[in-house]
Amino acid sequence: MELELTEKKILNILQTDFPISARPFLSIANIIGVKEQEVIDRILNLKSNKIIRQISAIFDSHNIGYKSTLAAFKIDDSLIESSADIINSHSGVSHNYLRNHEYNIWFTITLPSERVLEDEIKALGISAKASDYLILPTLKLFKIGVNFDMTGEVPSSPKFFSHEDFKNDSDIKISDFEKACIRELQKDIEIVPEPFKNLSENLGITQENLLGTIKNFITDKKMRRFACVLYHQKAGFGHNVMGIWKSDPADADKNGKVMSSLKEVSHCYLRPVYPGKWEYNIFTMIHSKSKEEAHKVMEKISSLTGISDFDALESSKEFKKIRVKYYV
Repeated sequence: MELELTEKKILNILQTDFPISARPFLSIANIIGVKEQEVIDRILNLKSNKIIRQISAIFDSHNIGYKSTLAAFKIDDSLIESSADIINSHSGVSHNYLRNHEYNIWFTITLPSERVLEDEIKALGISAKASDYLILPTLKLFKIGVNFDMTGEVPSSPKFFSHEDFKNDSDIKISDFEKACIRELQKDIEIVPEPFKNLSENLGITQENLLGTIKNFITDKKMRRFACVLYHQKAGFGHNVMGIWKSDPADADKNGKVMSSLKEVSHCYLRPVYPGKWEYNIFTMIHSKSKEEAHKVMEKISSLTGISDFDALESSKEFKKIRVKYYV
């Protein structure tokens, strides 16, 4: 689908600055200078053409009482498909990819705080017949903010979520009312003039109350943002690379911030190392329009940080990619 400039502008707003109001599509129309119905029609068209995956709340799992980690399994080539099916069957697994490394299956798993991630991953490893595995939780989050600049006019990364936004475990308290709101707000909204109306009716509260709750969630860092998620390949960003970097631990904080400053980098994490087994401590996700562009970003990062020991893990197959469902 060839996108027109109006559609690109709509997609940029939907990703970074979705209006928290009773008539959000009217607000977007006023910004762009078109009619509300045109915005609605164009969004419906973008959804039917698999450009927009979903428009909903994007919660921070940590700040609403969940925990998550990246994990990697070493799986024999003959078992990849069956092992991937076993991993996918776990309700906590949201993303699962085949990547070009001896640790070839990479997935993320998110669970309520009372469950033990390590135990779940070990059990999955046994079921999936992994010969070895890595558990790579976030030690420090430098950046998470998947925003694709559709117009090419955004000079740098919009505001993103980082470790400074994490709450202390003792401060995380989620009421039953908030859990009910989370269950509704994680749903894909209807593309109608008042998309929050039915959600508020489901909760038995006024639309104004729900909008206020959304704003409170954002202020309290429980929600990263309310936004659309794209099928990035169909949106023109068909190539992604997971960059893995061996940074001097003393320079890790500085290097992570440098990497995060690039708008092509959507995720940047500090993760643990396993001496003699796994030495890469900084991870970046890079989204680009081509493999050449992605590797140019990798080279730029190497030049900016001075890190020469790195690798680019590319996904050759997507086994699973869904949104995490909280409190269901």
